[in-house]
Amino acid sequence: MAVPISGIRMLLLPAVLLLLVLPSHGQDTPTEEPRVLLPLPKGVCTGWIAGIPGHPGHNGAPGRDGRDGTPGEKGEKGDAGLVGPKGDTGETGVTGVEGPRGFPGVQGRKGEPGESAYVYRSAFSVGLETRVTVPNVPIRFTKIFYNQQNHYDGTTGKFHCNIPGLYYFSYHITVYLKDMKVSLYKKDKAVLFTYDQYQDKDLDQASGSVLLHLDMGDQVWLQVYGEGEHNGIYADNVNDSTFTGFLLYHDTN
Repeated sequence: MAVPISGIRMLLLPAVLLLLVLPSHGQDTPTEEPRVLLPLPKGVCTGWIAGIPGHPGHNGAPGRDGRDGTPGEKGEKGDAGLVGPKGDTGETGVTGVEGPRGFPGVQGRKGEPGESAYVYRSAFSVGLETRVTVPNVPIRFTKIFYNQQNHYDGTTGKFHCNIPGLYYFSYHITVYLKDMKVSLYKKDKAVLFTYDQYQDKDLDQASGSVLLHLDMGDQVWLQVYGEGEHNGIYADNVNDSTFTGFLLYHDTN
């Protein structure tokens, strides 16, 4: 009975595998342990032939996260960043301790020439020599105490402004026999009134004062106010009625 060629190949294959596993007797194997033949898988035929490789399997599920690694070495210093926007102004700090006194500075330049040192003067002080009987006209004070600049006119009883500025005027009146009412005038307008009610068999005193600004050419005087019923101004050799005025300061413009 003839044996097929395929069957012969199946019988020869285990013998060839066994020869490959066993060491050759002609080779020296000093101390190598004899190899143990692994048994063939159970249920495999002795005449098996290797099959075609299968397809790769699917990827397995991702594993769990590993542990944190050891911190690395400190890196090099990076480049400077861009300048940020300007911040808000901070609160004022505490005042520091006063420092030492500095050295004297360099002397400054000579200043411009100042105004003239000329002193402006305008003043008068006059008194009554006789009893006044005429109302509604300037009282003529003819007893001159001071009138060096001649700004007071004794013939009219008026003061004439020659230097514009601020003036002070005052009067002191002796009252006798009648009630007295006088007014201080500036440019035909009464600006100050003084009234005194006479007491029988006695001498009374009345006074007044005021500050006035005068322009060049303004006039100031005293006069009895009314129609004569208040004309009690009096003067004699021991009793005076006076009128005074003077410049406090002149206008600078």
